[in-house]
Amino acid sequence: MNEIWLYLFLIVLLVYSYIGLYISRRYGAKIVGWPTAIRSKDYTLFFLVIPQTCLILNAMVVLYSMSHGEIQVVIGFIIMIAGMGFNFIVRSNLGKNWVPLSKTTEGQELVTEGIYSKVRHPFYLSVLILFLGIAIISWNLYGLLFLTLTMMALIIRIRKEELELIAKFGEKYKKYKKETPMIIPKVI
Repeated sequence: MNEIWLYLFLIVLLVYSYIGLYISRRYGAKIVGWPTAIRSKDYTLFFLVIPQTCLILNAMVVLYSMSHGEIQVVIGFIIMIAGMGFNFIVRSNLGKNWVPLSKTTEGQELVTEGIYSKVRHPFYLSVLILFLGIAIISWNLYGLLFLTLTMMALIIRIRKEELELIAKFGEKYKKYKKETPMIIPKVI
């Protein structure tokens, strides 16, 4: 059974990656590769990818070694898939304005409607939900450590990205920032 969970985990991650890229391209987002991230000196991308990769590898080891309980794996998968589905919604809402780097682009518009009227960074919220699910699948201290590092990297990236957004959109973004929560939507 452990191999089935591992293969299912890998298939779900691969399908998620493919669908996410498909949605982004379909709505006109420009997808850039690692060389562009290096040239642009967007090191926040690496700060994010390293703990996320470690979380994935940790979950793979846990699933392969069968050192997990079925209940936490099922709960983790449900949360992970919910984060992925939310990510697809966010990508379609953001459309051509999605950029994988923490920089703004020429012709980029400020999106404040849809899910963006509830939270400024729903994309990062979806990433947190997804990786929370992976940490639950792991259910060990390494998973907690890498999830914590992922959250810290997201905060650093959000702060850098918001400086870019303020530089591009000025008072319009400052007003939006004041009125809309960063990552956790208001309940009311």
